[in-house]
Amino acid sequence: MAALSTREKLAILADAAKYDASCASSGAKGRDSLKDRGIGSTEGMGICHSYAPDGRCISLLKILLTNFCIYDCAYCINRSSSNVRRARFRVDEVVRLTVEFYRRNYIEGLFLSSGVVRSPDETMAEIVEVARRLREEERFNGYIHLKTIPECAPELVEQAGRYADRLSINVELPTDEGVEKLAP
Repeated sequence: MAALSTREKLAILADAAKYDASCASSGAKGRDSLKDRGIGSTEGMGICHSYAPDGRCISLLKILLTNFCIYDCAYCINRSSSNVRRARFRVDEVVRLTVEFYRRNYIEGLFLSSGVVRSPDETMAEIVEVARRLREEERFNGYIHLKTIPECAPELVEQAGRYADRLSINVELPTDEGVEKLAP
């Protein structure tokens, strides 16, 4: 199987991110500027709109690090048994895309979530590394919203909080132990 191009990965992982309803425009039904020959569309994927703490509406690159997942949660399109096309970004690819899109004025920030590859801790560590590189190496001062991975180590959530403007936590709990821990 041939390696996927960055463009192909972006199409797959932006589309997979649309199921996360954390951004204000996620899942919106409405106008399609391509079909209706007008301007403005709420049907696209890859860019979502959210609100900064000061109330400004900002455009975010909304992607998954990967849609591979070790879990088989029945509600999730990216579950291990799902027959979807799979892709995975490397940390450096997400950093490069974010910076390039920001410099072109396509986005003002990044929304990053992920399926779970190998373990919650390993996946969360990669998400944190994206944010760390953006802040420390690229001097990126744009907005960063990270989704924490269920059941990852608290230290990783703390590290993510050092770099992100917003953290959100999925309520999904892929194991019985996780449900028992939060809802005994």
